[in-house]
Amino acid sequence: MKKSWFELSLLVVSALFFVFTVLVVFTLFTTTSLKELLHELRSFTVASAIWISLETSFAVVVLTFFLGLPVAWLLALKEFKGKEVLDTLIDIPIVLPPLVSGLALLIMLGGTGIVGKVLNQWGLRIIFTKKGIILAQFFVAAPFFVKTVKETIKNIPKNLLSASATLGASEFYTFRKVILPMSKSGIMAGLVMTWARAIGEFGATAMVAGCLPGKTETMTIAIYMQAMGGSLSSAGALALILTVFSFLSLLIFKVKLQNEPSA
Repeated sequence: MKKSWFELSLLVVSALFFVFTVLVVFTLFTTTSLKELLHELRSFTVASAIWISLETSFAVVVLTFFLGLPVAWLLALKEFKGKEVLDTLIDIPIVLPPLVSGLALLIMLGGTGIVGKVLNQWGLRIIFTKKGIILAQFFVAAPFFVKTVKETIKNIPKNLLSASATLGASEFYTFRKVILPMSKSGIMAGLVMTWARAIGEFGATAMVAGCLPGKTETMTIAIYMQAMGGSLSSAGALALILTVFSFLSLLIFKVKLQNEPSA
């Protein structure tokens, strides 16, 4: 069947979009050879940055699941005054520049901040530590999980929830036996997006945790520091690894989701 001029135009524009994206990603493969990549992986800077990024980003995923799921449930199913305000607050970390988020966290958690003074009295140090990395990543990444899961829960047929209540089931039972199973795909999607956002976070993390090699230098911070220092081989190796991590995790999840039988 002959394609119309409109369809051909859309195909050309789409092709240009994907070609541009592929060229940008492919450029990373030209910055380092396989031999150089393996050599960089054995270096302290690269290896420690990878480990710190994985350690903190997975901690953020766990933290987001336990703290974000109740928020998503609340915003999806409950009606109360000020709900729109809380829903908008969830969007703030998404639209706020990461450097601004980092500055706010730095002021709040620093020695002169209200929270920082309390933490100092308890002997807890957050600034320039992995704890600071986790909090910074959590602030900017958790909203992706909350928004995804909220929409998933909202799409659960209301008659199922009403039937559960009519049969005398408690809210906890309904949450455990109805909401969680039917939200599984949304929860997994939210967690994958949260992890990808956390491991790729730079601005807020740099402000709160600094750039201490082997202590608080994540992959994104190491990429910046190595690139600014003229070591494009190390920066390229880290950027390539980060890109492959993110792409494969998203691809595997999408393939798995597509192959799951419909409920």
